[in-house]
Amino acid sequence: MKLSLLVAALFATSSVFAALPVPAEIPKNGVCPSEYSEKGNQCVPSASANFAIVKSEECPEAYIVDGNYCVATAAARLAIKRGAMSCPAGFEPIGNYCVATN
Repeated sequence: MKLSLLVAALFATSSVFAALPVPAEIPKNGVCPSEYSEKGNQCVPSASANFAIVKSEECPEAYIVDGNYCVATAAARLAIKRGAMSCPAGFEPIGNYCVATN
């Protein structure tokens, strides 16, 4: 019984993070977000960093503001800055971002 609960908890946790990519270098825009370090004109994530994007007005739902960045929480869906009039398939426009629909 305990093992099945543990497996269910791990599955639920991993499915929450499945939509977010592994944190990667992001353009430096002021001070790098927490858990990122400056390297030239980039912010490089540490092993414990969460996915982050450069802030464009208000952050999407389930992202927290960290300077000029939006950092994903456990409940966040993948968000990308909206650069065109429409979002790619599987994304919906929310403010200045395209947010994954699932």
